[in-house]
Amino acid sequence: MVNLTDNVKKYWKYVFDTRGFTPTFDPGSISDRAFESARQIRGNSRPPAIILHGIMPRAGTVYVGELLRLHPRIEAFPYRLWEIPFLQLTDEMVDLQRSFFLGYRHNIGKLGANDFLPLFGAALIAHLYSGIGDDRRLLIKVPSVQYLDWFSALFPHEHLLVLTRDGRDVAQSTIHTWPQLRFSFVCRRWKRSARMVLECHKRYSEKSEGYWLARFEDAVRDPVTFVKSACERFGLDETTYPYDQIDTISLHGSSSVKNQGAVDWHATAKPQGFNPTGRWQQWSAGKKRTFKRIAGQALMDLGYCDNLDW
Repeated sequence: MVNLTDNVKKYWKYVFDTRGFTPTFDPGSISDRAFESARQIRGNSRPPAIILHGIMPRAGTVYVGELLRLHPRIEAFPYRLWEIPFLQLTDEMVDLQRSFFLGYRHNIGKLGANDFLPLFGAALIAHLYSGIGDDRRLLIKVPSVQYLDWFSALFPHEHLLVLTRDGRDVAQSTIHTWPQLRFSFVCRRWKRSARMVLECHKRYSEKSEGYWLARFEDAVRDPVTFVKSACERFGLDETTYPYDQIDTISLHGSSSVKNQGAVDWHATAKPQGFNPTGRWQQWSAGKKRTFKRIAGQALMDLGYCDNLDW
């Protein structure tokens, strides 16, 4: 076991938890009545919230969140809730409803076995929307794809943006940020996450709107095109976006902008020539072999390389 400081202990379970990475797309019985009740709870007049899921921490959800929140219709991170790891509680919610049935077995069969999922998800969305004007669009985020296959069960009336990033850069940024973590564990987490993303894409890409599998690298390289694509996917007016403000976006938590060895989560001006891609290229041959062995195939499957000759 790696010796972890207090500063990174909380990330151990959060970053490297193995639960919720085997997609089943089978939340069990959820009644049509529960889905309709969820719509009413969240509010029929409210537009779909945009929920941004990063492939894992250090994948760029902060930057993309700041980029999207410039849109005049977007209301991001209400109540200063910078992350909403609600989907990761799927197991706990399933267990809660099971305990509910065990408390009075005559209730079994009178509700869908997992009706709590869309009802609890809708209640959260309704609460987050409660302080937002009717013409605004909610944006929330979390850097994880655990239980992503259950997204439609918890949030059947919301939109999903999945953000990927080259696993080599994610691993480099993670180790640079939390050097106490073992490199091979980081590679395995990215591999598990990539597999979840790929399996969910097969299912969710069939939707005509309200789903987008995007790349952090595209947001950095060509933010204007990225924003226009987001507007198209999520029904936002691209002509009202303040494109001239893109260069004023500050950095939050960049692993390349550190203060005395610690990541600075305060807003930091973007340095000249900022480029967060390709830093893995300085790896030793041993690190490259480790990543290829663990996550090389997933890297190719996500389209980040054609082969392992790098």
